[in-house]
Amino acid sequence: MSVTTTENKFCKKCGEETTHIVVLVRNQSPYEGDANRNRKEFLSGFLKGSVAGAFCASMDEFSRHVICEKCGEKTIEA
Repeated sequence: MSVTTTENKFCKKCGEETTHIVVLVRNQSPYEGDANRNRKEFLSGFLKGSVAGAFCASMDEFSRHVICEKCGEKTIEA
């Protein structure tokens, strides 16, 4: 699953402010292939949500991919 938006940012390659496509991509689970994956993901999410809040906990699961519409330069922001 990914979410796409646009924003104006300075592009280092173009040397000017251009429109960028922002795509939020879900990171892979650290429990991939584990027999108790669902249980571990639930507990991890519950603890993160309790400490940091639901919004902050969910944003840790995504990385931002920013792509310049003019030159195509892609930057990954963790």
